[in-house]
Amino acid sequence: MRNALAAEPTLGPDLLSTPAPPLLAPLAEPALMPSAAVGLDLILEGFLLHHGTPRQLAVSDRGRQVLAGDYCYAAGLVRVASAGELFMIEALSALIAAGAGMAARDDHAAMVPLWRATVRAIAGDEPGLRSRYWSATAALERGDPSELERLAAELGPTLGLEEALRR
Repeated sequence: MRNALAAEPTLGPDLLSTPAPPLLAPLAEPALMPSAAVGLDLILEGFLLHHGTPRQLAVSDRGRQVLAGDYCYAAGLVRVASAGELFMIEALSALIAAGAGMAARDDHAAMVPLWRATVRAIAGDEPGLRSRYWSATAALERGDPSELERLAAELGPTLGLEEALRR
């Protein structure tokens, strides 16, 4: 991911001197090729630039920070789209929208299960997983996070994700 950010001339100077390890890409492989899996961490960085504390970039100006976040979202979605699965793009778009709503309501508690469940749905291939994911996100919209939390619990450890999503 660091190479993707360094390749963008306007972001290279804003890279933190110590790179943060990827949080999501290792969880999505081998379902996604490594270059596409990096897209998940780019999307996370975009989210953190908009709603939290970025892990890779230190952009001091708020306007540039929003634009850097938009760049990370777009670059990440392009990488994930290379896998050719429309479900992944739909799930990530829903994640970004739901996460923004949670951030606006200062509801950070549900963000970690939402991110974990989304990665679980993207990385898994067992029958019914995608419909379970959509059912869980619909239940979350109705105020019931329990399905989403169960789905998120099926994913391996995501050390650092909770800290990253906490403002």
